[in-house]
Amino acid sequence: MTEFDDKHTIIRDLKIGDTFLSKSNNIGTYIKPLGDDKHLLQGHDGKQYEVPHGKFPVFKQKVTYNNTFSKKGHTLRLIDKKVAYEFIRVYHYLGDAKFFSKFAYGLYKDGSDDLLGVATFSNPQGNVALKGWFGLPNTDQTVLELSRLCLLPELNGTNATSYLLANSIKLLKKEGIRAVITLADDSRHKGSIYQVCNFTYYGLTDKKSDFFSFTDGGKVNPRGATKDKQGVWIPRTQKNRYAYIMDNNLICNYTEQEKPKKGDNGVYDCCGGTHMVTDKRFNINYTCPKCTGKLDIV
Repeated sequence: MTEFDDKHTIIRDLKIGDTFLSKSNNIGTYIKPLGDDKHLLQGHDGKQYEVPHGKFPVFKQKVTYNNTFSKKGHTLRLIDKKVAYEFIRVYHYLGDAKFFSKFAYGLYKDGSDDLLGVATFSNPQGNVALKGWFGLPNTDQTVLELSRLCLLPELNGTNATSYLLANSIKLLKKEGIRAVITLADDSRHKGSIYQVCNFTYYGLTDKKSDFFSFTDGGKVNPRGATKDKQGVWIPRTQKNRYAYIMDNNLICNYTEQEKPKKGDNGVYDCCGGTHMVTDKRFNINYTCPKCTGKLDIV
């Protein structure tokens, strides 16, 4: 029997894969946020539905260590990128945010074509990504970035995640890949799955801010000077850097650091919960683009 906490929380404070009990005694699973404080849930009957805002009170399942996944009887397959994208679009918290993958691996139960999880690996993004990590040119194809790691909600918290990631790396090594890098958003998680899979930790990325330009229709970090453009600067969350290096001759430019522990997650405040930010240069108030997904004058 599923046990739930005595005190209620609200929908928007649930994490992907959390099981909850509504006040009408319906059990569901939190799938992902949809933007504008809308959220995708899955009912006990397996059907998915949206809720219009995240203030609905629910009781969260009591946290217990879930390790019910059995490695025996499961396998990984190289899958089509479109298949991977459709699975990720539904079950990953980034939703249908576009990304490019070079390799996509699917987790299946032997004898079944029902997809249980997906790991995708892409060429690292950013003009200085490979140069910063290893001093390699952007044309290098031997270092990839873990772009998505996603399982069915009922498998979150099991060792299916580590099984999928670890065995994907073994398959990548056969393809001549020398290292896999990944970034864990410091505001969301410390990257415990990477620690379990023996990734090396290389500290946090540098502190940066993003400019949301009202002049350019809400575009983030438009080209050119921002001095005369209306908009707001908002701090960017830092990322925890991890790498799994398979080639001992490949030297990382970053210094290995002590791995972060539970509770070390950073706290980032964009608007103090007001959903409003101010461009002090022009004395204009805007809706917070981080919280509301849009930049409108208030």
